[in-house]
Amino acid sequence: MSQKNDLNWFITHKKRVEVALLALILLVNATANSFVVLMETSSSAMQSWEPWVWEFSSMLALAALLLPLAWWTDRLPLQFRQPGRQLQHHLIGVMVFTAAHILLMVGIRQATYHLFDGHYQFDWSAQNLLYELAKDFRIYLLFVALFELYRFVVRRWRGEASQLSNPPDETSSSSRYLQQVLVKMLNQEFLIRLEDVSFIRTAGNYQELYVNGRAYPLRITQTALLQQLDPQRFVKINRGEIINLRLVSAFRRRQGRDAELQLQDGTTLQVHRNYIDAIPESLRVINPAEV
Repeated sequence: MSQKNDLNWFITHKKRVEVALLALILLVNATANSFVVLMETSSSAMQSWEPWVWEFSSMLALAALLLPLAWWTDRLPLQFRQPGRQLQHHLIGVMVFTAAHILLMVGIRQATYHLFDGHYQFDWSAQNLLYELAKDFRIYLLFVALFELYRFVVRRWRGEASQLSNPPDETSSSSRYLQQVLVKMLNQEFLIRLEDVSFIRTAGNYQELYVNGRAYPLRITQTALLQQLDPQRFVKINRGEIINLRLVSAFRRRQGRDAELQLQDGTTLQVHRNYIDAIPESLRVINPAEV
């Protein structure tokens, strides 16, 4: 497959690929650790299944925490700005992560031991809790780094947009608005004109600029971006989407007070009732059969 087809396949199956990769990492690590513990305790009176319960209970607890951790790191991406504030937030994150990991892990172990008519007693001493904290601190840092690296690679593969540090000097009356952005991919850079962007969708800390069905993430809040867009061309149609009015091909009322727009590239977007008035009357052509 070509690079474009590879990217399209990845975008289509992105969630499944992410889950599969994380599951593979956790399973390999838990299995390897189980064998190590099993060999280290081979001469003790411990049951052969116990090391597997220990390691896989830790793995299951960690798996349950990875989605919240991914959300947390997406909300607080690593930046050079405000390092003190970031350090404070991540210290809080480590403490919550460690407490949740221990509680989930102990709960799984106790339930499993109960199935085997056994009893599991976790060591709640200060020394052991410090050991668990140090271990979870390393795990936390590892996954924060992995998430950041993964997101960076994906953004560069898809093409990450950024504002020009020295935008060209325009003479038109609309020059005070954002005219174009620079897109950086793995092996190339190019400019995208805002007039070619059909719609913009909020995705976490990014605004995805859609051009010919391709999304280019731009790191900016929706509020800040709206202040830089020409209001005669771009309007907000719901909480998470902005459209280019000049690329609208159809407007249709729906049951109730909502509506939908169709763009020239065939994309259909929903217009919330609170934003219908932002659509110019010249575009609000109602089909009588749909009223």
